Amino acid sequence: MNWKRNFLIGTAICEFMLSVSPFIPFVRENIWAPATSISSFASTLATYVGLEFLLLSLLVGLLLLDFKSEAKEDIKNFGDLLNRYTPLHVRQLGENQFYKEFLGCCVSASHYVNICYFSPRPPAVGGGTERVLYYSRIASVMQDNPGTRFRRLVRDTEANRKWVLELAEALSGTHNCSIALLRDQDQSVELAYALSVQVVDGRVAWLVAIAEHSGAEFFRDIAIENEQVAGMLSKYFDRLWQQAEVVFKPGDGRKATRHAIEGIR
Repeated sequence: MNWKRNFLIGTAICEFMLSVSPFIPFVRENIWAPATSISSFASTLATYVGLEFLLLSLLVGLLLLDFKSEAKEDIKNFGDLLNRYTPLHVRQLGENQFYKEFLGCCVSASHYVNICYFSPRPPAVGGGTERVLYYSRIASVMQDNPGTRFRRLVRDTEANRKWVLELAEALSGTHNCSIALLRDQDQSVELAYALSVQVVDGRVAWLVAIAEHSGAEFFRDIAIENEQVAGMLSKYFDRLWQQAEVVFKPGDGRKATRHAIEGIR
């Protein structure tokens, strides 16, 4: 870029010198003064005007190229800025809204789905329409998407251990699903210490049952569409996963899961 600026400055200096040349004694006496006839004066003037036009055209062209180059650089920098700071969209969701949205994202997931379930009890039979649909379909969604890794963290309670055995039976033989039990508060305490996060493909995340598991009058959950936030919450999930006991691995069945659960101290 420095050579462009130097060339522009040089061209501007040449243009300036040519413009004031009629007033420079040496040029005036040796070029303009000898042009005594009309034809010689017209010839000198035409040469002068041609040089002026050439230099002006060159100067304008270089300025336009410089502006174009700077505009491209500014557009690139702005694009990099947008990529680095993606928009943050936060939405409040009711319980049924969450189940409908999350199930849809599980169906379309390309890479991974991280799921937390931190109620001390298994999902009750019945409930909202979307909730019932979610629990009736999620196992088949996992089986129908073998290229997507599904990991489910479940709070370790006696009631949930029985439910995990049922999940293991439904997912028996799958090679893209894992289940782990996370020890948290005593099962008599409704809310866990750990924050229930759900993450799909590192692009969207949900904070679920923040203040209560069910019965919220208006909103229960929060959806966050932002790669940076979703990526950090996925790391939080990984940290919880490392502290949990994996009881169902790809290819396992009910028997292997029962053995793994019984081995937890």
